[in-house]
Amino acid sequence: MSLHRLISTRELIKVIMKPYFALLLVLFFCLHGEIYGQKQSYRYLSTWPQFDSAKVRDLSFRIENANFFRNDEYTSPILDGYTLIGLWGRFLMEYYPAQNLRVRFGGHFLKYYGRESIDDVESIPYYSIQYNPLPALEIIFGNFDNSHNLGLLEMLYEPEFYYTRKPPGGLQVRFNRNRLHLESWINWETHIFEGDPFQEVFTNGSLIEYDLVKNEHHKLSLPLQFIYHHQGGEIDSTDALIETLMNGASGLNYSYKSGAWSLGVNAWYLGYREATTNNLQAYSAGHAGLARLFAGYKRSIVSVGYWNGYRFISPKGRKIYQAYSFSTPGKLYPRRRLLEGRLTMQIPVKKGVTFAIEADAFYDLKESDLSYCWGIHLVFSESFFLKNFN
Repeated sequence: MSLHRLISTRELIKVIMKPYFALLLVLFFCLHGEIYGQKQSYRYLSTWPQFDSAKVRDLSFRIENANFFRNDEYTSPILDGYTLIGLWGRFLMEYYPAQNLRVRFGGHFLKYYGRESIDDVESIPYYSIQYNPLPALEIIFGNFDNSHNLGLLEMLYEPEFYYTRKPPGGLQVRFNRNRLHLESWINWETHIFEGDPFQEVFTNGSLIEYDLVKNEHHKLSLPLQFIYHHQGGEIDSTDALIETLMNGASGLNYSYKSGAWSLGVNAWYLGYREATTNNLQAYSAGHAGLARLFAGYKRSIVSVGYWNGYRFISPKGRKIYQAYSFSTPGKLYPRRRLLEGRLTMQIPVKKGVTFAIEADAFYDLKESDLSYCWGIHLVFSESFFLKNFN
């Protein structure tokens, strides 16, 4: 679903939001809870339940819901500002046929406020089956877990997809053991049959992270992330050209934890390449560098970073980092240099319910403009036991 500008009076929003920044700073030093590292800045984007093998033959009814107000005030020539306000909800039946098998099925509904006709409520079926052949291995068919922005950098995958797009569906495989975490997924966005007048579209993502050092206070890890976007097909009836775009990122993460505080730094090198030769993009290759510092206190985290991109394009990434303009088609910005900052606070309401406040700022060093975003979120999930079939 495309983004809609649901609030047109942006000047009013600018006036209203000024006191919110002061409130954010106050809350940052007052909240209580646990520590989060930099990559957990989007931890509140989650309703996926932990697999519980003790629930064999249990049938439950489950409600999952995310409510959002996100105001993006972009002054950058890259894109225009907009506001997202709405919710999505899932009503699911959940059943464990065996200790290593879970089935979830029901419906997913998306609603934006301010658009009241019934056609503006998007509803789709939701189905997921999870098989754990080994304690460290998970295989999920159907709609899979897209929590925490799929563990990817915002430059590779837009966090707002959690609200604006239907839940991903296809196949996801995850492996966690000791110091090694592996994950790979394929989201099949458009399926085609022979003769269909449109192209197939899918996205494949993978990540690997290995902890070189992991103890009570220190953690040093090597991450590798990859995302692959394809649009084409051999059995459709269109004359559209095939497009395959690839993005990758490798880096080094270090964090230090002491009591309620955590500090850390990470550095990344990112790449972009158009794997096909149809030249549908303005640039066939590009790269970027990212460095970030972060500090966490209990359930709050703040980070500052520097982005230096050259002809960097990522079809699923956050638009503010791209090398061309979305608001002025055809306008190119091959060199992007940004200073960025992010503040996130998560307030636990009860088990399964989280209230979150977030704020982002982007200063474009080449264009000398400041863009900012802020949002509030309430994420809810709970299961209700119905019956055991033993």
